[in-house]
Amino acid sequence: MELTGIIVDDEASSRSVLKTLLKMYCPQVILLAEASNVNDAYQKIIDLKPSIVFLDIQMPGGNGISLLKKFPEVPFQVIFVTSYDKYAIEAVKFSALYYLMKPIEVEDLKEAVQKIQKTIINQKAHKQQVLNVIFNMESTGLEKKMAMHDNDHVVFIPLDEIIYLEGDSNYTLIQTKGKKYTSSKNLGKLEEMLEEFKQFFRINRSCIINLNYINQYSKGEPCIITLSDKWNFEISRRKKQEFLDRIRSNS
Repeated sequence: MELTGIIVDDEASSRSVLKTLLKMYCPQVILLAEASNVNDAYQKIIDLKPSIVFLDIQMPGGNGISLLKKFPEVPFQVIFVTSYDKYAIEAVKFSALYYLMKPIEVEDLKEAVQKIQKTIINQKAHKQQVLNVIFNMESTGLEKKMAMHDNDHVVFIPLDEIIYLEGDSNYTLIQTKGKKYTSSKNLGKLEEMLEEFKQFFRINRSCIINLNYINQYSKGEPCIITLSDKWNFEISRRKKQEFLDRIRSNS
């Protein structure tokens, strides 16, 4: 499957590097154009109709999000290419879109392109994903959500409603207040996504819990934690003291 792309980045050197990497490692992507600012990018997207836009988040004179907001419906896939910006990266992660960190790693680039190539994305769901990125990146102090595929839909789960996450091979089961979901991300990936949110704590190799849902825990061995008076989990001996310290600091 052939893909067409446009690179949007204000730094000529960054555009050149990405162009070279795509030519060497992602020959299925045919580059149509480059743009150094939002207005130029918008016109080229309208004229050329690419299937992928490699989009820098931070640019002078209008960032990548302001470009996306120009489209009532986003008719292309987005791969964000950005320097370290913790808040921006969190927003993209939780909205289930693709992002690459500068300097770009070849394997990360290949993986992002291959995922887009292999996945048939419902355009309505993709529009919601992009809208969620815009919402998360323009809002502060508001409720954070995680994008989750549910059959042929994408749902946005408030983090405060997640009770626990349990690893199952390469998948993760996510129990919320109302429903259990299955994520294609492994527990390690989700732990990285949640590390800035101190209510989440990994109690053993296969389970992350939301500390806000602890109903009780035993002081002896084994240490058993009960969540919402329904779910029981054993905390590993290695994690027990860290868990107790976290509980004390939150009390």
